[in-house]
Amino acid sequence: MGERAIVGMDPADHAMVAAAMARLGFAGVWDRMLAGAVVTDALDRADAELLVAAGILSTDDDRFTLARDEPLYRDGVVLANASSAYLRRALQHAEGGTAGWDGQDADLVLRQGRSSVRIVGVLAAWFPQMPSVQAAFRAGTARFLDVGVGVGAISIGLCQRFPGITCVGLDVVPEVLALGRAEVAAAGLSDRIELRELSVTDLADDAAYDLGWLPQPFIPRTAFEAGVVCMFRAVRPDGWLVVPLMTPPELDSAFERAAVVHGAHVLGGGPIEVSEAADLLERAGFVEVAREDVGVQVVLRARRPSG
Repeated sequence: MGERAIVGMDPADHAMVAAAMARLGFAGVWDRMLAGAVVTDALDRADAELLVAAGILSTDDDRFTLARDEPLYRDGVVLANASSAYLRRALQHAEGGTAGWDGQDADLVLRQGRSSVRIVGVLAAWFPQMPSVQAAFRAGTARFLDVGVGVGAISIGLCQRFPGITCVGLDVVPEVLALGRAEVAAAGLSDRIELRELSVTDLADDAAYDLGWLPQPFIPRTAFEAGVVCMFRAVRPDGWLVVPLMTPPELDSAFERAAVVHGAHVLGGGPIEVSEAADLLERAGFVEVAREDVGVQVVLRARRPSG
């Protein structure tokens, strides 16, 4: 492979960069390093210096600090799970994998799912922009709808952070739900998190949730379009929906756009433009559609009007 093939590529997507992040995270070196520990092991230093060259870390002699201030990089275990899932997904694709998730690779499902716990902090940071949601979560009365629940990491994290709230998680893959039930039970939250084998397109709940999560990257396009309508019905009046998107970057290189489009197809949801997703939300009846950028991820939030 020549150098031209990776022009414009985010270095974090390079296989050995991802491998270095995963290794440092799983070994506990990442968190110790960010806490100010000196890195003396030769292989640890080689990994860290690769990440400096990739623009992920900065260095001052034997100490390393973050050069990217994004939620993914602040927790070593979360970063390790995300990086490992990225590599496993690439290998699965190389070996003839199909689009989307089939639940056959339990390690991939667990690591992808566990890496999503970082979303809990991101959601909580947005609560002031969603007053009804903030009030319900602070009061411990909120109900959260977690579509594509996977192993339940987001619901578990929210329940641990906000005592009293309850969650309902939907997934269509029995093997994934089995892993999710084990994770929920291990967290001691089986009484607060209900997991259903159900597509969002078959959801019949009416005005039942204060906050909904609809991850477009993992949902086939036709199901996503129908799911937006079902989610409008499912959230309460004055409730909110949060929708992460797999949208091609607007100003980056042709390679970066192609990489995002390719990744979107591998995940199963396919690419979508921000304007398309916003239009779907508005046609379903949502208002106050707003965009947030979380690193390279674009996320929309929208409110079901009261009355």
